[in-house]
Amino acid sequence: MAFSCIVPFHLYAFWRFYSIVKSEKPEWVEVHGSLSFLIDGLPRISDPNVQVELMKIIFGSRAKELQSPLAMVYAKRIRFLLPMGLVLFAVGVAGGTVSAP
Repeated sequence: MAFSCIVPFHLYAFWRFYSIVKSEKPEWVEVHGSLSFLIDGLPRISDPNVQVELMKIIFGSRAKELQSPLAMVYAKRIRFLLPMGLVLFAVGVAGGTVSAP
């Protein structure tokens, strides 16, 4: 239950961070993998290669290079919410496994 409450906040911060990076440093998110043609017609953020590149930016030092003050706010929010969500998900799965008949 708690995991499902964190997901919308994480996705909102992720989407906003992507918008900031795309407007300030579009070359950072212009990555194409070998299967990127399968996602043609969808927003670029839905490409797993772009998502991995964003995570590298968020957890790396490049997030500090962005000019927008909101970039670090969203990066810190994602840095907190992603591990928290993973822990809550693991606890939920463990609890469901233990309490299963």
